[in-house]
Amino acid sequence: MSLFSNIIITLSLPLILSEIYPQHMLTSFELNKGNIVEVVEKSIGKNFSYLKEDITILELKDGKDSNKVNLINKKISDDIIPKVQEAEKTSKEYFENIEGVQPTFPYEIVSKPIITKNNDNILSFYNDYYEFLGGAHGMTTRTSYTIDKNKEILLNLKDIFILNYNYKEIINKEITKQIKSEPDKYFDSGSEFKGIEENQNFYIKGKDLIIYYQLYDIAPYVAGIPEFKVPLSLFDKNFIYYDKISD
Repeated sequence: MSLFSNIIITLSLPLILSEIYPQHMLTSFELNKGNIVEVVEKSIGKNFSYLKEDITILELKDGKDSNKVNLINKKISDDIIPKVQEAEKTSKEYFENIEGVQPTFPYEIVSKPIITKNNDNILSFYNDYYEFLGGAHGMTTRTSYTIDKNKEILLNLKDIFILNYNYKEIINKEITKQIKSEPDKYFDSGSEFKGIEENQNFYIKGKDLIIYYQLYDIAPYVAGIPEFKVPLSLFDKNFIYYDKISD
């Protein structure tokens, strides 16, 4: 089966996407018109007899510094596109080499972004990449991004707090409390949790900091992606964007 060739709306994409998907199908909409940077959603339609794809990528546009914006866009793209390429290669090779009756359904990859915070100062969202390439079940990998829209930079967890603030103590205490309230959900009743990492996965949702782990990190598959909600009010003004959490 050939690629979809109809272009719904023509928009500029990073060079990497143009090279990989020369006949992509695009749709876009502005999510925060009037802010320093705008956000557009790019949907890439590309389906084969052996692989069904449903890929959506968020991308920033405009802003004060195009180099900074492009770096963020590249990071988002690099977290998704190589996985898509590998899935395409793997599924094609499998279906070409299989002997006997072909599977009655194609493999599948789905990548969808969810915006959880978007005001004049912060954009926070996560992307769930689901992949089924055979086996008992598919796998979902989550990547998250929190962006200072004024500075036009990606933020690590430590970056959202004042310098030398012991944010880990508060977060670890909250996670431990939540694990103890439902110990059966976690490996070894949660004893494997030893505290968050320096590069801990997180995003901001409303007035909460969300700490999350990948499938199988601290809990079995049936538990899904473990999430822990930590109220931002616990950090008071040690949270740099404290005055903006009501937005």
